[in-house]
Amino acid sequence: MLIDMDITIAYKCFSCGTFDFAKVNLFKLFLNGNITSGCKCGKSRLEIEKLSKNEYRLTVPCIGCGSEHKHIISREALLANNIIIYTCQITGIKNCFIGKDDSVRKFIDKFEKELDGIIDGFGYDRCFENTQVMFDTLNKIHDIAEKGNLRCECGSDGIIVSMLRRGITLKCNKCSRTKFIPASTNNDLKKILQRDKIILFARKSKLNTRQKYN
Repeated sequence: MLIDMDITIAYKCFSCGTFDFAKVNLFKLFLNGNITSGCKCGKSRLEIEKLSKNEYRLTVPCIGCGSEHKHIISREALLANNIIIYTCQITGIKNCFIGKDDSVRKFIDKFEKELDGIIDGFGYDRCFENTQVMFDTLNKIHDIAEKGNLRCECGSDGIIVSMLRRGITLKCNKCSRTKFIPASTNNDLKKILQRDKIILFARKSKLNTRQKYN
């Protein structure tokens, strides 16, 4: 009789907004003690550290509050067939799911519906073309700004962010230069996720453009 010792640990990345599904073999975990799995965007990761023969510490990013949470989990709990769900104590949002792959993915579907319900409750679905893309784009811009890579050509890093129905407008607080970031489709999101900096440049007039090539 074959014993399935594989489990899945899933969390929603607070940087790119996608779910990371980490497949963990319990035989390897119990033997080696430590496991690390990161999101494909490279901005977040979960870690499992062995504390004793029967206890492990799980460090997981939280989409709810944007920080990390540490949870103590026993070997017995990992071996059980029950789904384990951890919740952010600050926001109340479920931030980590552990269990058999099929069970975890079913709970993820339920979790996504709960998030949609929260968004609908605030009325954002009526404000934006694509609410999830808008929030994910905003998170990416925030991440770029935190690294000091959001600035204006004039040298200022004082940028005002305004959300519109189909995208985000960035405006320099010093010289009033603006830049529009589309945020209405998944293709828009793909483009912004590939960027590591945003600089507001002055627009060149069509007249200047023609003179340059004459």
